[in-house]
Amino acid sequence: MNKNVFFNIIYKAVSVMMIVVISVSGLVGCGSKKTSSVIPGSSILPAPTKSITDAPVNAKTNEITIEGVLSSLDKDAKKMRFVENSSGIEYEVPYTGGTDIQTKYGTKIAPSNMKPGEIYEVTCDKKGTALTIYGAKDAWERTGITGLDFDESTRKITIGSTNLVYAQKSVILSDNEKISISQIVKQDTVILRGVDSTVYSIVVDVGHGYIKFTGVSAFEGGYASIGKSQLVGVTDNMLVTAATGTYDLELDAGTMSGKKTVTVEKNKETTVDFSEYKLPVDEQGAVNFKVTPSNAVMTIDGEEVDYTEPVMLKFGSHVLTLAANYYEAYTETFTVSSAYSTKVIDMTSKSASTKSSSSSTTAASTSGYKVNVTAPAGAALYVDSVYVGIVPCSFEKKSGTKTITLTQNGYNTISYSISIANSSGDLNYAFPDMTKKE
Repeated sequence: MNKNVFFNIIYKAVSVMMIVVISVSGLVGCGSKKTSSVIPGSSILPAPTKSITDAPVNAKTNEITIEGVLSSLDKDAKKMRFVENSSGIEYEVPYTGGTDIQTKYGTKIAPSNMKPGEIYEVTCDKKGTALTIYGAKDAWERTGITGLDFDESTRKITIGSTNLVYAQKSVILSDNEKISISQIVKQDTVILRGVDSTVYSIVVDVGHGYIKFTGVSAFEGGYASIGKSQLVGVTDNMLVTAATGTYDLELDAGTMSGKKTVTVEKNKETTVDFSEYKLPVDEQGAVNFKVTPSNAVMTIDGEEVDYTEPVMLKFGSHVLTLAANYYEAYTETFTVSSAYSTKVIDMTSKSASTKSSSSSTTAASTSGYKVNVTAPAGAALYVDSVYVGIVPCSFEKKSGTKTITLTQNGYNTISYSISIANSSGDLNYAFPDMTKKE
């Protein structure tokens, strides 16, 4: 399906999706808890398309003038489309070989050198043919932006100490095709363009793909480094969103380590298998636990253990839990891969947790609530590269920006960024239907 058509379908179906979200919210909820429904990408509305002749004509000059973002260019038909900054209307503008096209610095350029996402001042005769198309002098451009942090509830973009807002009908592009703003993830490199403190276009300059890790049981509980840009914990069935490019992958879990090279292609999933790395099946290691408080009850793989002396465990991953009065419960998955190791754990006292909560509302606001993902049904859900389950399913609510990745056999893997507010109540997300692989 053409991406432009897909983009329009998303927004035309907004009202239908809202009904779907509300109607299925009971599938994976928390009883009568407060809930709210979110449609990713709905902070930007589709721009209505009109002919430039529908725009107002200046009575003095008998010309039509607009300032807006170049959203598409059809060189064969000699037509361009601009989303006007002030009205949010997308105007179709025909041009000719005689149309004067210049950059904001006065350099003449051909239509082929114009880039969708750039902001132009367009002047047409009253019949609608473009006379001049000049780069907007009041527009700015910021390139090489990574880790874009945006909040759809406020349309706010934060870059370091700079706060911007994006227009309700901003142009969001990837490979010159319109996408939803929620499809931009922190691994993408983008170009922002705007006027004053308002962003009118966001263009994905360097996109992302996916690394599927298999055969990593020997490294579970350890870490995976992807080049110099990412460090993630190793879990079973992990799928990592990464910027396009070639990377050295290094997996490390104590004495066990492995290294491979991977090339990530845009919107494609690359599988890297580490199954040749295996821990000796019958080999054991002694783990010396130093726990605070010393009277905490420890279970390993569901069985209570006495850790006053080193505990003998088979090589591989194990699930550890600790419980003690006046302390927060502790859970961790760790890997045994050496003959002897020491593990130090300091549990958090509930009094310290209460003090921390009083100084930060994050835990108090989101604690006990869930994020419910209800669509697309049957897709595998990953949150920040960690497998959660098959949709519909839920995960623990924590404030901040999360990368949601959806994958399903026969469909294109896709990621979304969601911004979870520091507030109480369950959240319900219904993502658009996935597109079938060509």
